[in-house]
Amino acid sequence: MSSRHPRFVTACQQLLVLGVICAALTPAAGVVNLELVPRPPDGGSGAAPSPTGLGSDLSMAAYAKATTLKATVPTKAVDPTVEEYSLTAPAGARMRPGALAASSRRTTGGADRLVSDPQPVTGYGAVGVTWAPGPVLGEEDIAVEVRTKDAAGWSGWTEAHYSDEHGPDPDSQEAITARPGTDELLVGEVDEVQVRIDSEGASPADLKLAVIDPGVATSSDRERAAIDTATLPSATQGGADEPAPDPVPESDPGTTGEATGDGDLDLAAGSFTPKPKIFSRAQWGANESLRDAGSLHYFEVHAGFVHHTVNANGYKKRDVPSILRGIYAYHTQSRGWSDIGYNFLVDRFGRVWEGRYGGVDRPVVGAHTLGYNDDSFAMSAIGNFETTTPSKAMIEAYGAVFAWKLSLHGVKAGSMNQYVTSRTFAAINGHRDAASTACPGQYLYDQIPQIRKLAKQTQVGFSGRQLESNVAASAEPDIIARRTSDGRGVLIPIEKTTSGYRTGKAIPLAVDLSGMSRILSAGDWDRDGVADLITRRKVDGRLTLRLGLGNGTFKPVQFLANGFKGVKLLAAVGDMTGDGFPDLMGQRKGKPMMIYPGRGTNGLGTPYVAYSSIKGSKQISVGRWDKGGAPDTLVRQGRNLILYMGNGPGGFTGSRQLPIDVSPYNWVVGISDVNLKGHPDLVVRAKGTGQLYLIPGHKKSFGDPILLGRGWAKYNMVE
Repeated sequence: MSSRHPRFVTACQQLLVLGVICAALTPAAGVVNLELVPRPPDGGSGAAPSPTGLGSDLSMAAYAKATTLKATVPTKAVDPTVEEYSLTAPAGARMRPGALAASSRRTTGGADRLVSDPQPVTGYGAVGVTWAPGPVLGEEDIAVEVRTKDAAGWSGWTEAHYSDEHGPDPDSQEAITARPGTDELLVGEVDEVQVRIDSEGASPADLKLAVIDPGVATSSDRERAAIDTATLPSATQGGADEPAPDPVPESDPGTTGEATGDGDLDLAAGSFTPKPKIFSRAQWGANESLRDAGSLHYFEVHAGFVHHTVNANGYKKRDVPSILRGIYAYHTQSRGWSDIGYNFLVDRFGRVWEGRYGGVDRPVVGAHTLGYNDDSFAMSAIGNFETTTPSKAMIEAYGAVFAWKLSLHGVKAGSMNQYVTSRTFAAINGHRDAASTACPGQYLYDQIPQIRKLAKQTQVGFSGRQLESNVAASAEPDIIARRTSDGRGVLIPIEKTTSGYRTGKAIPLAVDLSGMSRILSAGDWDRDGVADLITRRKVDGRLTLRLGLGNGTFKPVQFLANGFKGVKLLAAVGDMTGDGFPDLMGQRKGKPMMIYPGRGTNGLGTPYVAYSSIKGSKQISVGRWDKGGAPDTLVRQGRNLILYMGNGPGGFTGSRQLPIDVSPYNWVVGISDVNLKGHPDLVVRAKGTGQLYLIPGHKKSFGDPILLGRGWAKYNMVE
């Protein structure tokens, strides 16, 4: 990974996160109902093989029905109990007689067999076996089996799956405290449990049997899924020295993914993939004191992985919160992980549950796919799909979540060529595609082509995240400049001629820019189909918003945010967060580059880190310059232009210098695709002469400068 990409949140940032997320996760009285409208993304790639098992029906009806269901959920945190029983002594230690809850013997094959004493189970139990860190054991080196006892007697022995491919990445902070062990095995409501362990050679040191009681909710309620990502401000990395955001709206007028208003709908930033409904951590009773807040970190998303939890499939709807608490307790208290390993979980009824803390719309790094956690996310299906076929509602839920989550980061769900950490994957994979493991079970793995198809059809194109610079709502883009003589704003239209393009006559705007230190062409800030304008006041850094009327005029000015006087490289970068609203980016001196999420007329959301501090004199908005679906930006560094590639909420993935020398120019402005060749372009002004040129942008190069007009030296600010 790049050392330039910040990963860890600070303690003060986490306090801010906690305040935001606690307020946001209060169960809502009503939840917006989303229609998942099939619309293919732009130029989707990656044809998938024909699915098996559930057929090729691309309807989302089963999932849509599941989203209407209420669940019986705890109304406050529930405390699980983890009992650990020592089966072998720690390395080099001697245990008093009777201290170990197991007996051992040699099998006829020469393996060391350890059998635990029967242990009591309370509630919807979960069990697992862990041991001391040391040389990595292969799956062939150890076999763990579990049996349970109820009123009918002892069950047969069931494998507790072990794979060294499950867990945090070895170089992560989280791995420092991690213990190797089996996956959790959910045994349900039984009386006793017993394990037996066969090892090649001596049994591992410090073997422990963990038996988890998920706890009982003291109060509960019937609720629908609480998380609506259009209103959730996210757990963020915003620091205390960042501008204070305005309150986040309680409702979002654009949750269907359709642009609104009577203007140019292609301009609207409201082109975004519908979000799924997600039950929050609070709704399964997560005790937040169990997780390690200091290990929370974010990185990027380039792909998603399908997992399963390998437990009995006959659980009831009411059991799911207990199941999640059991997994959470085992991961944090026995495995030593910072939190539950998965980003999301889905039950057999098609209901999606929030997993790891940090914001469902943020690239929270989990502990699920060893070696690839930094650059991916995972959703685990609750059940054992080596033995059972997943339900239609579950498969459709995968399609909905993966379509949305990948779209936030500009990843096409049908892509078969995603570089993830060290190798290439499809955008949607099974865990076994990344490791030698049976996960997510053959029957679920067989449905991955279907999940890809569902996600691909659900994704909305990325056109709403392209740069749009068209205040006049004409056929060609325009730019806004400030006249030196009186500080008034003007619109410089770009007009098509029979031989090419030219600048039209400057159109006066009823906007006084004399006291401004920055003007930003904000795109469709309020999602009404018309371009808008943001200005920064020089004296105090206040941001104000002027909503466009589509004819070069604006509605009365309104307040947007305070505290931006010291923010450098400020730019309106388009919809970086993937929620349909354009966003801002900028940085304080010596501080990281930040994303300031746009909330339309409701101000800005809490800022968070996008990249480490960037050197340069200006950040230039260009929309989707690179091949991805998320916006990129350019930064001017003297004579050079540096492209910073975007990963949506994951910030920038890296940078590269573009093959152009901009030293002859004192203006470099990004504009939307003038000649409709599929790539943003640049407008530049020559030093001394005031001549404006169009420089066509291409995928890997630039076209020759095209003269647009003369006489533009009398303007001193442009966007």
